[in-house]
Amino acid sequence: MGTVVPADYAIRIGELRRLAHELRTPLTLIQGYASLLGDDELAFQKRREACTLVREKCAEMNRLISSFLDDASEREHLAVESQVPGPQTAT
Repeated sequence: MGTVVPADYAIRIGELRRLAHELRTPLTLIQGYASLLGDDELAFQKRREACTLVREKCAEMNRLISSFLDDASEREHLAVESQVPGPQTAT
């Protein structure tokens, strides 16, 4: 018999997979340029370009993570607000 996964958990797993996929591209580029920087014969200008691209991809990854955390925080805040009972009305 299969395990039943709560919808909220499945949504979070999907979000984490999306984030991991979005992080993989800049991370792959960073790894490639880091390997390139290990080449002692690499021209100064190419080394400078590689360093610039590594910094840009790191900034991109930072933005992706910040956006993910901001979205998660907002969803949690909205979830808490939806569980707080509203003011009682007099009858």
